[in-house]
Amino acid sequence: AGGGGGGGGGGGEVWMDEREVKRQRRKQSNRESARRSRLRKQSECEDLGGKVDALSTENITLRSELRRLEEACVALQTDNAMLEEKLMAIKGEDGAGAAGAVVGAVAVDAKGGGGEEEGEGGAVAAAAAEEKEKGKVVVGKKESGKKETGKKGSKD
Repeated sequence: AGGGGGGGGGGGEVWMDEREVKRQRRKQSNRESARRSRLRKQSECEDLGGKVDALSTENITLRSELRRLEEACVALQTDNAMLEEKLMAIKGEDGAGAAGAVVGAVAVDAKGGGGEEEGEGGAVAAAAAEEKEKGKVVVGKKESGKKETGKKGSKD
């Protein structure tokens, strides 16, 4: 009879042990979850550090390129101003006759003597210079469907 009563008390201990085991498992699970969370945060932090380094390097490169382009812009503006002064001086000396030839030449010269449009600008400048040598006056910058020309002292 005493064993039966002890069995009932033993069942209570088993129930308490199961609660303790569950509590211990939950604690261990929480520890593992916290460890994974710390590792994930550490990995994210390292990734962000790498991005900071890459973006800092890109920033330095872009700032350097910006400085170089600003310097090139200033140089081109200076060249443009000089070419405009030459154009105005030539317009003042020869009048409208040389202006057409110079405008085409200035357009090609301002591009650095290259580019796809060189053919068009160079052709206009060459044609204008040729017309000037023949004694014709060329009006305008570019060739259009009709070019106004006139020859001094002869009938066309």
